[in-house]
Amino acid sequence: MRGFKNSILVVVSAFLLLSTTAAESANKRLINHDETLNRYVIHYPVKHPKNARGIMKWLTRNRFDVAGVNWRKGTIEVITNDEGVRVIEKALRKREIRGKIVEKQGGGFQREDAIDQRYLNPERLTGRLKALNEEFPEITRLEQIGKSNEGRPIWALLVSSTPKASDPKALAKPSILFDGMHHAREIMTPEIVLDVAESLLRGVVAQNRRAEQLLTRWNVWVVPMLNVDGNHIVWTKNNWWRKNARSEGNKVFGVDINRNYPYRWGDCNGSSSMKSSDTYRGESASSEPETQALINLAMKIRPAASLSYHSYGELILYPFSCEGDLTGENELLKRVAGELSERLPSDRGQGNYTTGTSWQILYAVDGASKDFMFAAFGALAYTFEVNQAFQPPYELRNPTLKKHRVAWKYFLDRIDRNLLKLNVVDGTTGESVLAQLSISTIAHKKGERPFETNKAGYFFKVLDPGTYTITARLEDGRSGKLSVEMLGSPKEATLTVQ
Repeated sequence: MRGFKNSILVVVSAFLLLSTTAAESANKRLINHDETLNRYVIHYPVKHPKNARGIMKWLTRNRFDVAGVNWRKGTIEVITNDEGVRVIEKALRKREIRGKIVEKQGGGFQREDAIDQRYLNPERLTGRLKALNEEFPEITRLEQIGKSNEGRPIWALLVSSTPKASDPKALAKPSILFDGMHHAREIMTPEIVLDVAESLLRGVVAQNRRAEQLLTRWNVWVVPMLNVDGNHIVWTKNNWWRKNARSEGNKVFGVDINRNYPYRWGDCNGSSSMKSSDTYRGESASSEPETQALINLAMKIRPAASLSYHSYGELILYPFSCEGDLTGENELLKRVAGELSERLPSDRGQGNYTTGTSWQILYAVDGASKDFMFAAFGALAYTFEVNQAFQPPYELRNPTLKKHRVAWKYFLDRIDRNLLKLNVVDGTTGESVLAQLSISTIAHKKGERPFETNKAGYFFKVLDPGTYTITARLEDGRSGKLSVEMLGSPKEATLTVQ
């Protein structure tokens, strides 16, 4: 064990001693789709992602594009140009850490078989969503929630027994939000999110009682492909592209959508201000149409839970993502992550998904979607890093969908049986009202917004068994309290403010 710890110290020292000047020069230019890029793999002797944090911090601080981590094999994959390879190798040399180029891609889109043509692209996804809506018009609603920089529609599909926007019963039900493809090259993620909708709808067709119950009790929103422009680039120009298609004139540099959310945007060295960086956060918080689309949907539905799919690394990440930050609900988030991990074996059958916050097992991140969903709505929010490659063979698609189907179905059952449905009523008028809420056992110390009912006066929260004191405050300053005991089953309560 002593030798193992010493090897980690050597790794960290090697990267901290390296001047950042050379690294910055390797990454300072705007992205050129015609330049040669390399998949470069660093091998290091570790047994857990936490032990690679020194390398990860150095790579992200110097704006290298970290494609993914396979901690079981002890590898970090980086996509960089030839100059970047030389900088990394300078840090590795004489430190007993190995690295090598495993694939070199010349200028532009190199080969038609770079991605299996059976994976979803924006056009095929649109067709699949429209077909589902046409087949199930009574329990789905297809909604364009935004439009990309290049004018492509961003779609969300609602699966619910109350799909009509005008139905007041929909506001008396909690919502869960599934999203995929924040990052353009992560081609498995739309497949998983679309499968959520298709599986639930297949369950209804088969008269599966649990599927019918879930759609009666929940509004299930799926956004399979948020980054439609970036994915178009992946299919036509550069299959390693990560960001969106933000441009200057005809020069596309892109913004990392998952560094563009307003919660702690650019606040903890978890993103870059350099347009050339693959973690470029944009000119301002929420500057990107894709980010705005998901935020606006979330503001409308106020999700009680949120699952976001990324790749790769076989990880389950939960808030918060800035160094040292934990939420007031960390124990619940950690416990549920562990339960999900038990249902998500590794693709290679060696262990299960690893759980933790981003800063604990990867690196600091600011402006991330899961942190926004938690801080803005109190949503039980997770990010899944799926598979061990961001473009795995298509033969891995069905096994991936199958294992994640087990996980998200468990998650739906888990949150459903621990859900508090609270209605706040004005004692003077007898009407449901908008209110801000606080819960006695949940501390907000990191800039989270107060809990809040939706416009119909309903609030939904996942709470483990226990007794909770809830305080409601109306816009006119009046307040009231209610003690609620959760027993591991769904609970409905009314808090009347006199």
